[in-house]
Amino acid sequence: RDLYTRDIDEILIEGEEGYKLAKSFMKTLMPSHAKRVQRFSGSVPIFNKFKIETQLDYLYEPTVQLKSGGYIVLNQTEALVAVDVNSGRSTKERNIEETALKTNLEAAEEIARQLKLRDLAGLVVIDQHAIERKMRDVVKTDRARIQMSRISQFGLMELSRQRLRPSVMEASTQPCPHCSGTGAVRSIESTALQVLRNLEEEGIK
Repeated sequence: RDLYTRDIDEILIEGEEGYKLAKSFMKTLMPSHAKRVQRFSGSVPIFNKFKIETQLDYLYEPTVQLKSGGYIVLNQTEALVAVDVNSGRSTKERNIEETALKTNLEAAEEIARQLKLRDLAGLVVIDQHAIERKMRDVVKTDRARIQMSRISQFGLMELSRQRLRPSVMEASTQPCPHCSGTGAVRSIESTALQVLRNLEEEGIK
Protein backbone atom coordinates (compact mmCIF):
# COMPACT_ATOMS: atom_id res chain seq x y z
CA ARG A 1 0.00 0.00 0.00
CA ASP A 2 2.72 2.49 1.00
CA LEU A 3 4.82 1.83 -2.12
CA TYR A 4 2.01 1.74 -4.68
CA THR A 5 1.96 4.52 -7.26
CA ARG A 6 -0.05 5.03 -10.45
CA ASP A 7 2.92 4.11 -12.67
CA ILE A 8 2.84 0.47 -11.45
CA ASP A 9 1.37 -1.69 -14.22
CA GLU A 10 0.53 -4.82 -12.25
CA ILE A 11 0.75 -6.43 -8.82
CA LEU A 12 1.30 -10.19 -8.90
CA ILE A 13 0.10 -12.21 -5.90
CA GLU A 14 0.81 -15.86 -5.20
CA GLY A 15 -1.83 -17.80 -3.28
CA GLU A 16 -5.61 -17.68 -3.61
CA GLU A 17 -6.33 -16.19 -0.17
CA GLY A 18 -3.73 -13.42 -0.51
CA TYR A 19 -4.97 -12.62 -4.01
CA LYS A 20 -8.61 -12.26 -2.88
CA LEU A 21 -7.61 -10.03 0.05
CA ALA A 22 -5.46 -7.78 -2.15
CA LYS A 23 -8.12 -7.57 -4.85
CA SER A 24 -10.76 -6.65 -2.28
CA PHE A 25 -8.46 -4.06 -0.68
CA MET A 26 -7.72 -2.43 -4.04
CA LYS A 27 -11.42 -2.37 -4.99
CA THR A 28 -12.12 -0.49 -1.75
CA LEU A 29 -9.30 2.05 -2.14
CA MET A 30 -8.98 2.48 -5.91
CA PRO A 31 -11.68 0.54 -7.82
CA SER A 32 -10.34 1.64 -11.21
CA HIS A 33 -6.97 0.03 -10.41
CA ALA A 34 -8.34 -3.33 -9.21
CA LYS A 35 -7.59 -4.99 -12.57
CA ARG A 36 -3.86 -4.40 -11.93
CA VAL A 37 -3.95 -6.96 -9.11
CA GLN A 38 -3.26 -10.28 -10.84
CA ARG A 39 -3.10 -13.87 -9.55
CA PHE A 40 0.35 -15.47 -10.06
CA SER A 41 0.47 -19.16 -10.88
CA GLY A 42 3.38 -21.33 -11.92
CA SER A 43 5.53 -24.28 -10.89
CA VAL A 44 8.34 -21.96 -9.74
CA PRO A 45 7.57 -19.84 -6.61
CA ILE A 46 7.11 -16.14 -7.37
CA PHE A 47 10.17 -14.96 -5.38
CA ASN A 48 12.42 -17.46 -7.16
CA LYS A 49 11.02 -16.70 -10.62
CA PHE A 50 11.70 -12.96 -10.34
CA LYS A 51 14.88 -13.35 -8.22
CA ILE A 52 13.36 -11.20 -5.46
CA GLU A 53 15.71 -12.46 -2.74
CA THR A 54 18.71 -11.33 -4.80
CA GLN A 55 17.16 -7.89 -5.24
CA LEU A 56 16.43 -7.65 -1.50
CA ASP A 57 20.08 -8.46 -0.77
CA TYR A 58 21.05 -5.31 -2.70
CA LEU A 59 19.35 -3.23 0.03
CA TYR A 60 22.25 -4.12 2.33
CA GLU A 61 24.88 -2.93 -0.16
CA PRO A 62 26.09 0.69 0.16
CA THR A 63 26.71 0.99 -3.62
CA VAL A 64 23.88 1.16 -6.18
CA GLN A 65 24.77 0.90 -9.88
CA LEU A 66 23.13 3.20 -12.44
CA LYS A 67 22.30 2.22 -16.03
CA SER A 68 24.51 5.02 -17.37
CA GLY A 69 27.58 3.36 -15.86
CA GLY A 70 27.69 5.66 -12.85
CA TYR A 71 26.80 4.71 -9.29
CA ILE A 72 25.69 6.14 -5.96
CA VAL A 73 27.08 5.31 -2.52
CA LEU A 74 24.82 5.59 0.53
CA ASN A 75 26.45 5.93 3.95
CA GLN A 76 23.99 5.81 6.84
CA THR A 77 24.59 6.97 10.41
CA GLU A 78 22.02 7.24 13.20
CA ALA A 79 20.40 10.47 11.99
CA LEU A 80 22.19 11.33 8.75
CA VAL A 81 22.49 9.74 5.30
CA ALA A 82 25.32 10.87 2.99
CA VAL A 83 24.83 10.16 -0.73
CA ASP A 84 27.88 10.27 -3.02
CA VAL A 85 27.21 10.37 -6.78
CA ASN A 86 29.95 9.06 -9.09
CA SER A 87 30.06 9.01 -12.89
CA GLY A 88 32.08 5.74 -12.93
CA ARG A 89 32.52 4.19 -16.39
CA SER A 90 30.34 6.88 -17.99
CA THR A 91 33.20 9.44 -17.70
CA LYS A 92 34.83 7.74 -20.70
CA GLU A 93 32.25 9.37 -22.97
CA ARG A 94 33.30 12.44 -24.98
CA ASN A 95 31.05 15.14 -23.55
CA ILE A 96 31.88 15.14 -19.82
CA GLU A 97 29.39 17.88 -18.86
CA GLU A 98 26.52 16.16 -20.66
CA THR A 99 27.51 12.85 -19.08
CA ALA A 100 27.59 14.39 -15.59
CA LEU A 101 24.12 15.86 -16.08
CA LYS A 102 22.77 12.53 -17.37
CA THR A 103 24.30 10.71 -14.39
CA ASN A 104 22.90 13.26 -11.92
CA LEU A 105 19.38 13.10 -13.36
CA GLU A 106 19.45 9.31 -13.24
CA ALA A 107 20.91 9.44 -9.72
CA ALA A 108 18.06 11.71 -8.56
CA GLU A 109 15.47 9.08 -9.54
CA GLU A 110 17.49 6.27 -7.95
CA ILE A 111 18.06 8.22 -4.72
CA ALA A 112 14.32 8.86 -4.35
CA ARG A 113 13.69 5.15 -4.98
CA GLN A 114 16.32 4.02 -2.45
CA LEU A 115 14.98 6.38 0.23
CA LYS A 116 11.61 4.63 -0.02
CA LEU A 117 12.93 1.06 -0.41
CA ARG A 118 15.38 1.35 2.51
CA ASP A 119 13.08 3.60 4.59
CA LEU A 120 15.89 6.10 5.11
CA ALA A 121 14.87 9.07 7.25
CA GLY A 122 16.41 12.12 8.90
CA LEU A 123 18.82 14.50 7.17
CA VAL A 124 20.01 13.37 3.73
CA VAL A 125 23.01 15.15 2.15
CA ILE A 126 23.57 14.67 -1.60
CA ASP A 127 26.70 15.80 -3.46
CA GLN A 128 25.49 16.66 -6.93
CA HIS A 129 24.78 19.65 -9.18
CA ALA A 130 22.00 20.74 -11.53
CA ILE A 131 19.33 18.27 -10.41
CA GLU A 132 17.32 20.34 -7.93
CA ARG A 133 14.15 20.50 -10.05
CA LYS A 134 14.39 16.81 -10.95
CA MET A 135 14.79 15.85 -7.29
CA ARG A 136 11.69 17.83 -6.33
CA ASP A 137 9.69 16.03 -9.04
CA VAL A 138 10.75 12.48 -8.14
CA VAL A 139 10.05 12.78 -4.39
CA LYS A 140 6.44 13.88 -4.99
CA THR A 141 5.22 10.27 -4.94
CA ASP A 142 6.85 9.57 -1.55
CA ARG A 143 4.23 9.27 1.21
CA ALA A 144 6.72 10.56 3.79
CA ARG A 145 6.87 14.32 4.36
CA ILE A 146 10.01 15.74 2.72
CA GLN A 147 11.60 19.18 3.04
CA MET A 148 14.34 20.20 0.60
CA SER A 149 16.97 22.95 0.58
CA ARG A 150 18.55 24.69 -2.40
CA ILE A 151 21.89 23.34 -3.65
CA SER A 152 24.69 25.09 -1.74
CA GLN A 153 27.80 26.68 -3.24
CA PHE A 154 29.65 23.44 -2.47
CA GLY A 155 27.26 21.48 -4.69
CA LEU A 156 25.43 19.88 -1.76
CA MET A 157 21.70 19.35 -1.46
CA GLU A 158 20.02 18.63 1.86
CA LEU A 159 16.62 17.08 2.40
CA SER A 160 14.82 15.97 5.52
CA ARG A 161 12.59 12.87 5.27
CA GLN A 162 9.92 11.94 7.79
CA ARG A 163 10.42 8.63 9.61
CA LEU A 164 7.52 6.28 8.77
CA ARG A 165 9.06 3.13 10.24
CA PRO A 166 12.51 1.73 11.16
CA SER A 167 14.85 1.53 8.15
CA VAL A 168 15.81 -1.80 6.58
CA MET A 169 19.22 -1.68 8.30
CA GLU A 170 17.76 -0.81 11.71
CA ALA A 171 15.11 -3.53 11.52
CA SER A 172 17.31 -6.41 10.36
CA THR A 173 20.90 -5.76 11.47
CA GLN A 174 22.84 -5.12 14.67
CA PRO A 175 26.19 -3.37 15.28
CA CYS A 176 29.29 -5.57 14.98
CA PRO A 177 30.60 -6.33 18.52
CA HIS A 178 34.19 -5.95 17.28
CA CYS A 179 34.02 -2.67 15.35
CA SER A 180 30.92 -1.22 17.11
CA GLY A 181 29.34 -0.57 13.72
CA THR A 182 32.18 1.56 12.34
CA GLY A 183 33.31 -1.04 9.80
CA ALA A 184 36.93 -0.83 10.99
CA VAL A 185 38.91 -2.80 13.61
CA ARG A 186 42.41 -2.19 14.96
CA SER A 187 45.21 -3.86 13.00
CA ILE A 188 47.18 -6.80 14.48
CA GLU A 189 50.16 -4.51 15.08
CA SER A 190 48.06 -1.87 16.85
CA THR A 191 46.25 -4.49 18.94
CA ALA A 192 49.53 -6.16 19.94
CA LEU A 193 50.91 -2.78 21.02
CA GLN A 194 47.74 -2.16 23.06
CA VAL A 195 48.16 -5.56 24.80
CA LEU A 196 51.81 -4.79 25.65
CA ARG A 197 50.88 -1.38 27.07
CA ASN A 198 48.11 -2.92 29.17
CA LEU A 199 50.55 -5.53 30.50
CA GLU A 200 53.05 -2.78 31.31
CA GLU A 201 50.36 -0.79 33.12
CA GLU A 202 49.32 -3.85 35.15
CA GLY A 203 52.99 -4.50 36.00
CA ILE A 204 53.39 -0.94 37.32
CA LYS A 205 50.33 -1.37 39.54
